[in-house]
Amino acid sequence: MLKIKTIPVLSRVISKIDLKPVIRALKNADIFDKSENAKEAVKQLNKEKAAELAFEIISEITPQLDKIGEDLPEFVSLYYGITREEADEKDFGEVVNDLIHDEGIRGFFSTALRKKVEREH
Repeated sequence: MLKIKTIPVLSRVISKIDLKPVIRALKNADIFDKSENAKEAVKQLNKEKAAELAFEIISEITPQLDKIGEDLPEFVSLYYGITREEADEKDFGEVVNDLIHDEGIRGFFSTALRKKVEREH
């Protein structure tokens, strides 16, 4: 669950990551096939396309993980409600999987994506 106390750390993480490669990858990704309007474009965001989108984002962000290395344990600690030491020992793949399947996080980013699509169409 995306908790209020995780937002400042998540914001700090996002601010440290160069999103230009992510935006470039998303522009080149074929996630919205010839939609006539914003509503049609958003309807096309099914689970397969959402997974494709997540993969594009992760593949662009992964090389930048060193920039947020200090922030990740704090975020994981707050996200799971565990100690910093326990966060250090969490499996990274499991954390990424949990974040991808978190309704709050998906809703947060889906809303942001939907607004972007609506502005562009």
